[in-house]
Amino acid sequence: MCSTRAAAILAMALSTLLVAGSTARAVTPPATVDGALPDDFRRPRVPAMLLTPLPTKGGIPRMAPKHVRPGTPEQWARFDATFAVLKSRNFAHTASSKARESGLATLRECTDPAAIESMYAAFHGQKQDVLLAVLDACKKAGPEGQYALASIAIQDSDAAIRAEATRRLGKPPSTAVLAALDDGLRAEDHEWINRAGILAGAVHAVEALPTLIFAQVAQSAPSERGDRAWIATGRTISYVANVIPVVGDNAGAYQPVIGQLIEGVVLRVQDCAVTIYHGGVHDSLVAMAAYDSGMDVAALGWDIRAWHRWFNEEYVPFKRRQDEELAKAAAQVP
Repeated sequence: MCSTRAAAILAMALSTLLVAGSTARAVTPPATVDGALPDDFRRPRVPAMLLTPLPTKGGIPRMAPKHVRPGTPEQWARFDATFAVLKSRNFAHTASSKARESGLATLRECTDPAAIESMYAAFHGQKQDVLLAVLDACKKAGPEGQYALASIAIQDSDAAIRAEATRRLGKPPSTAVLAALDDGLRAEDHEWINRAGILAGAVHAVEALPTLIFAQVAQSAPSERGDRAWIATGRTISYVANVIPVVGDNAGAYQPVIGQLIEGVVLRVQDCAVTIYHGGVHDSLVAMAAYDSGMDVAALGWDIRAWHRWFNEEYVPFKRRQDEELAKAAAQVP
């Protein structure tokens, strides 16, 4: 009786899994017009860099123009001096709580784009309430503030501050955020590259997919020349290399000097190349590519060539069809 009932339950479970599997395969990819992409991540049209195949040689084009700090050197110097005074007056150890609250309010209202970089440089390393006030000011400072938040989310050493900066970023990511992601993914600091990849996934920056593909793996040569390691296989033979005469009263002798001879093979490693795998970049690439396309891309692994073929032969045609659907949907809106 029990075995019959168990078999029936197992059969029902298998049929449910088969139905679920067939249903999953029939679901429209989440990035299509009728899909389930959250409104915060939707774009009116497919980004241009996703409609163009990856080049076979040369570099990947930037997602956005390189960031240029707004303002003039005179303005920057003036803001540097202003924030230095504010820091010593309102945030010193001897400052009263009232003075501190006044300083925090002043920081939150400082939204001049030319002041953002000076403000972060002046208060970096302060207590968390001060840094959060700086992040609040960045959130209200337009494109320059968005670039600053994205840069902080990539470069700051404090994980809590990076998380707070990420939480204040707009969605979908603006051109300023894409510029910061581009800078991070092309940086020489491997931690920055990894964090930029994680940030791209957090804000669903599908524009970063081409750059993410090539940022998964990096190779770097050692900074110094010379032997890196050696391995010796052999035996040591002792022999008398010399003798030293020793004389005394009515006596004479020789003190032997023992030498060592190594017989065998020595392997010297004089140069090497280091391959670095950016796990955060890879995980964001797989998750975002799979979600955006509805395709199983996990099997591509770390193979850059396989990713290159997938992007050009499968993803670009898919995005072109999607762009046509979006254009038709936009044309039907009264």
